[in-house]
Amino acid sequence: MTSSGGARFAFPEIACYRPAAAMRLRACLLVVSLVLPLAGCAPSIASINARPDKYYQHRVKIVGRIARMQFLPHGTLLEVTDGEGRRLLVRSVDPVEAETGDWVRIEGIFVPEVNVEDTTLYDVLAAERIVRRRAPRFLDLM
Repeated sequence: MTSSGGARFAFPEIACYRPAAAMRLRACLLVVSLVLPLAGCAPSIASINARPDKYYQHRVKIVGRIARMQFLPHGTLLEVTDGEGRRLLVRSVDPVEAETGDWVRIEGIFVPEVNVEDTTLYDVLAAERIVRRRAPRFLDLM
């Protein structure tokens, strides 16, 4: 038996079923409305370059492509770029399993300065973990 609102009643006073398609649509809209605002929260190379003081001594995760690598006696220095060519220096004390041109995800602490050999470098991401990954699907949205 159906009522005028489109709901089907199995037992007139006890249970009410909604159409399955409406439930799926409502659940999808709920998930999208909760997840979409969080998608832009992760820092990018552009946002770090724009306001580096905002990220000092904070743990950040970025995605970028290795443009240059320099192997040092006590670590590796990387220059990581995003799709637009913005650059960020990354220092890793652990060996890096990626090569120049690879896309990587880097987790670490963004520091205002670091001493590398006899040189002081400013605005450097001290990497704790570097993982190779595929290129982003929507490169223009980074």
